[in-house]
Amino acid sequence: MIIAISNTGRDISPHFGHSDGCTIYHINNSQITEVNYIANPGKRQQVDLFYVHEGNHKSGNCSCRFFAEFILKHIQIDVIVTDHIGGKAYQLFNQCGTNVISGIKGKIDDYLQGYLGKAG
Repeated sequence: MIIAISNTGRDISPHFGHSDGCTIYHINNSQITEVNYIANPGKRQQVDLFYVHEGNHKSGNCSCRFFAEFILKHIQIDVIVTDHIGGKAYQLFNQCGTNVISGIKGKIDDYLQGYLGKAG
């Protein structure tokens, strides 16, 4: 099983399209066997105290879909974990057979420990 968790630092990202990237965990028998990372090429850039982000959900230009397409171009994942994710990215993952788990907050390590405990 391959699980991707969107991150901002060590936390689950509050917004998939604005995340630093996704950490990719390969899991076999409730054990992590490989860890990879995919940086978000559409990550918003900080300028002084303000963030520059061209897209948004209302206009349909959110970087969620772009990042989802980027990930799926490089790897097939079974599960994506994030807090908020745009509707088009959600649909794209579902169409590719990826289970989307959204509304998740907190530390990645804490979530992963709980997830592996349930899987085992």
